[in-house]
This record gives sequence, structure tokens and C-alpha cells, in this order.
Amino acid sequence: MKIKYGKLIDKQFNQANVLFGRIKVKKDFVGKQIDRPIIQSIGGGVSAGSLPTANENKTALATITPKKLYAVTSIDRETKMASKSDEGSFVRFTAFPVKVATQSFNRNIERQMVRNDVAGAGKLISGGLDSGTPPTDVTGSGSSGDPYVISFDKASSYFAGSFEAIEIGDIVNVNTEATECEVTDMSVTLSGGYATGTVTVVGTSARLATLAGGPTPFTEADSLYMQKSKDSELFGLQGILSATASTLYGVTVGRRWQAYQKNASSSAISTDLLNDVIINVKRQCGVAPKMILMGHHQYIKFLNLLEDQKSYNLPARDKKFKGQVSFSAIEYLGPEGVIPVVLSRFMDDDKVYFLNEDHIELCLRPGGFEWFNDDGTVFLREATDSYEARYGGYGQLFVNPHFQGYLHTLAV
Repeated sequence: MKIKYGKLIDKQFNQANVLFGRIKVKKDFVGKQIDRPIIQSIGGGVSAGSLPTANENKTALATITPKKLYAVTSIDRETKMASKSDEGSFVRFTAFPVKVATQSFNRNIERQMVRNDVAGAGKLISGGLDSGTPPTDVTGSGSSGDPYVISFDKASSYFAGSFEAIEIGDIVNVNTEATECEVTDMSVTLSGGYATGTVTVVGTSARLATLAGGPTPFTEADSLYMQKSKDSELFGLQGILSATASTLYGVTVGRRWQAYQKNASSSAISTDLLNDVIINVKRQCGVAPKMILMGHHQYIKFLNLLEDQKSYNLPARDKKFKGQVSFSAIEYLGPEGVIPVVLSRFMDDDKVYFLNEDHIELCLRPGGFEWFNDDGTVFLREATDSYEARYGGYGQLFVNPHFQGYLHTLAV
């Protein structure tokens, strides 16, 4: 009997990237760096009764330097030749890995933009205090038959976004190690806004080998990074909006170079808290946020908060009508009109970002993100009997923090 192949099963992971569709993307980044003049004061030469003393505007230069961002896919030549037609395979394999590579690239870019700090360190997930007795945070030897299993089991230490940053199939580094480990399995449990679970990896790691079997746990100083990416990723909103000291893009954080920040002090999300941030962003810069970004846990709480304000249009006279109770989107009424409330699976569940996308830019080299075809073809022959295709670009995320808002330490 022949085997009949059905339609390829749809992707089973979330690849939505809301920020790409909202922020500015500029592809004119040439030269070594971009210097942006930032006005940080109003000229003080005003008076009444007699001529004032002139005082020029205080300015600073925000410096933007590019990062190298890549995705690579490899195709075995025999498979490539055997799957050129629908007759040879149930999906044309040349197109399949190309599509998946761009999906994974976009997922990785959104993760960087949402979760990273202002150094682009790129931590995927870090260890914490172990709840076991005795602690056995790491087990295994790293082989395919006995993989390393790293436990993240301390309640109230992890949000869902920490685990969403990792996918099965990712290749990761442990701390500063150059050796690579492949993520082969994950187990995640969500409860009350927090997440616990395990990440299983196969590969070589001196740190994991030392920790395997305890008693020393995978500590808060230990982290997993996307392969070859430590300290080389985009700046992220989490670090930019939470900054209270040091510098952002070379400019000292201060009154005219800092997001409006509101500590919810473990209070539940409410219209009072949202109004506080929106109005105070409007107060400090003259422009209200145009987008509210939150994780799934706070989004659910926000839906429940607005339950008594929903309205439903029911086509009662339709003979085919059976029942319809739903809504298409949430819009929050701000001082300058409605503000869409959107989701990101990478958000921490105790935070909400209030963003003005007119002052957020992804600055890219000419061409933007694209397949590398400088040699006249996307697929480059490797030393072995296979082909490699490379996708990516060069750039940096630039955010003017003064036009943004940051609500943190919400109840979960």
C-alpha cells in the first residue's frame, strides 16, 4: 500500500510580532553610527521688565550603533533534488526551511525588542533559588540518552515570558561558554501568573557538568543565551523603560531622558493605574501613548475588569443565528483618542508598557532584513553535500524613553 500524505500541519508555535507592524522601520543606516541630537532643556532667555540673559538649549547626542542579526538554514542536496516537485514530496522542501527560518528570525527579533536590557546581553532565562531538598537543579550528562535537565522550580520567580523566549530546537550557550547545547524538550506549568518548568538540552557544557546532581543549583548568576549572541543583541524595551540611572545611547538618564515609571506596589491592574501612566506621559512630553503592550495574564485580568462594559450586537432576526458572544478587540480611551491594547507573549506578567511608536525606530542598514544573495544565489554550497541559506541584517532599536510609560510590580 502507498502512503498518502495529508496537508502539512500548521505551525504549532506563536510567531506573531505586533511591534514590527507598529513601529517605524528605517533602512537608511549608513556610516559607522547615527548621532541623534536630543534637546533636554528650553532656552532660558526669557524675562519681563528688562532684557533677559540669553541661555541656549541644552542638548546631548544619542549614539546608535548597529548589531549583526542572523538566521541560517541548511538543506541536504539529495533532499533538495528529490523534493523539487509535488510528486517527489508532500511539501516542496526548498521553500519550507526558507519560510521557517524567517519565522524563527522574526520571533527572535521580537523577543529581543521586548525582553532585553540596555546592553543587549540577551539572557533567555536565568536560574533562581532552588526549592528542592537537597537542591538538584541540574541532572544528566548531556548525551542524547541522558540529557541535561535544568529545573526552574522556584515559585514566584518566573513569568511565562521567560519560557516563551526559548523554543525546542534552539541552540543555546550557558553563561560565557562557547560550547553549544540544543534544546530538545521543555516542560512548563503556569499557575497564578507564574511559571515553573524544566529545559532539557543535549551538548557539552562545563558548567552544567559541574552542577549535575547537586548540591550546587543553577543559580541566579547562571543564564542561557541564544547561540553566539551574548552581549550582541538589540537593546530592549524592558531595559530602556525601566532605566533610572547610567546612560541610554550615551545620554545620561534624567528628567528629559527617562520613561514615566509607576510602581503598582503589587496592586491589581485597574483603570486608575492605567490612567495615571497615560496622563503623566502626556504631562511630561505633550503626547499620550498610542499603544498599550501587556502579557497574556494581565490581558485576561484586563478583560475581566472591563466585563461590565462590553456590548454585543446579536442578529436576533437571522434564522440561522445560533449564538454569538464575543468582541474583536480592546481599545482604551485616552486623552487623544482610543489606544489599542495588544499582546506580547514575551512580556513579564507584572509589567505593562505604554508606547508611542512615533518615537520608536528600528534603524537598519540599506536593504533591511533580507536573504543574502550577494553571490547571485540564496543557496550557497557548503563544504559537505549540502546548501546553506542566510537571512538577516544589521541595525539597532532606538527608543526615545521620554515618550513612553512603564507600569511595573503589578499583582499576578
